[in-house]
Amino acid sequence: MQQTEPIRKNNASLKQKKGKADWIIFFLTYMLVLIGLLMVYSSSSIQAQFDRNSNYDSMFFLKKQFKFVILGTIALFIGYKINYRLYKKFAWYIYGLNIFLLVITRFTPLGTISSGGKRWLNLGFMSFQTSEFSKFAIIIIIAYFISQNKNRMNRTSSIIIPLVLAGITFLLILIQPSLSAGLILMITAIAMLFIGGMSYFHTFVLFVTGVLGTYIMSKSAAYRQDRINSYLDPFNDVTGKGYQIVNSILAIASGNLMGVGYGKSTQKYFYIPQPQNDFIFSIYAEEFGFIGCILLIALFLVLIYRIFSLFISVEDVFAKMIVSGIGLLIGIQMFLHIAVVSGLVPNTGIGLPFISYGGTSIMMFLFMIGILLNISKNRKALQKIK
Repeated sequence: MQQTEPIRKNNASLKQKKGKADWIIFFLTYMLVLIGLLMVYSSSSIQAQFDRNSNYDSMFFLKKQFKFVILGTIALFIGYKINYRLYKKFAWYIYGLNIFLLVITRFTPLGTISSGGKRWLNLGFMSFQTSEFSKFAIIIIIAYFISQNKNRMNRTSSIIIPLVLAGITFLLILIQPSLSAGLILMITAIAMLFIGGMSYFHTFVLFVTGVLGTYIMSKSAAYRQDRINSYLDPFNDVTGKGYQIVNSILAIASGNLMGVGYGKSTQKYFYIPQPQNDFIFSIYAEEFGFIGCILLIALFLVLIYRIFSLFISVEDVFAKMIVSGIGLLIGIQMFLHIAVVSGLVPNTGIGLPFISYGGTSIMMFLFMIGILLNISKNRKALQKIK
């Protein structure tokens, strides 16, 4: 009894040291989710009324997205309850599952063909976009390697394996094909390695390699070259290759300062195909104007700021790198989506986190928010253990 008593006291002190989850992150996230539901309905309602696949129901996409938000909220709760240390223990298994899912999606009948690619895994009750899970898996495996080599990240030997693992995943996503998802994944991985201590020299080499590689890949397929051409001069072929981006720019310009009002967009009347997905920000900009855009971007930036505030407050390296990876992923994907619909970068098909229609995306992002809440809840105990 005398030997166990101090242990019990120590455990009790650790429990007392556990803090509260950062519910500001939770609140900011669900503000974005609510905006997303409103915009999914506004942007999709007209086209859904005339699409037989939606049973001519104007609320078809809203109903589906709401179901995904419910499932995502359950995933968030699971992420909140699972001790984040388990991800370190099972990092290799998570990465292996990522490779398995990508392989069976691309090379077996379970992969669903849509829009000229096999990016979705048919689960029967829903389709699962495997590249969304890959983003999470890469964050975990990179965080694992950084935590294992935290004092040696400036060495080439410490970054080779994580880069190879990220590269294999990138190639499997590329052949789906989904260049945009692969690029987001690689940018996030390299940024995490830089934050984790990778040298400036290695970062510069990877940056130059990435730019050259992206240029070569953009030339490797005719449809990618068409996207580059429409990016350079979208008004050269307004009714063809530049149709989508021209109408997106027109939607943004039509919003002026205050917007035309919620639900009153004209560009969603078949001028922008599938506006609830990759071009949802342009519909938002038209309806809420410049002021609305500034407020939405500010909401994202406050969320990202809050996530990196958590990054600073946590001492455990593995936890820090998970937090940084999730914050980077949200920030990179937000920036690229807005850049695409504004014509600043070529059209690559990128959803806006928490806003765009898409079941896998909203569920995975909410699951990762749950992980952030778990880390924030345990950060004081982690510091005490350390």
